[in-house]
Amino acid sequence: MESATNRRHYSPEQKLAIVMESYQRDTTIEAIKRKHGIRGSQISSWRKEFKERAPQVFIDKRNRKKLAASRGYEPGQSPDELKQIIGELTVQNEILKKAQGLLN
Repeated sequence: MESATNRRHYSPEQKLAIVMESYQRDTTIEAIKRKHGIRGSQISSWRKEFKERAPQVFIDKRNRKKLAASRGYEPGQSPDELKQIIGELTVQNEILKKAQGLLN
C-alpha cells in the first residue's frame, strides 16, 4: 500500500492529456494504466469529471446572465456586471459634482 508521501500528483494539463489519450481508438485503458502507472479507477474518475465539466467550456459567452449563473454568481454580482455598475455610478457621481458646482 502506498503512503501519502509516495503519491504522484498530476497537473490539470497532465490529467487532460491522459483523459484524451484514453478516448483514442488505438489505445486501451490497460495500456494507459501501464504507461502512466495509474490505477484504472483513477482514469475512470478523471474521465467522469471531464464528461461532467466539459459542457461548461461551450456555454454561450454572449449571454452574460447564463455565464454568471454557471460560475455561481448571483444576478448583479459577476465581475462584468459589477464593472458596469461602477461605471454607471462614476458617471452619476460626476454629474452630481457638476450640478453642485452650478448651484453654489
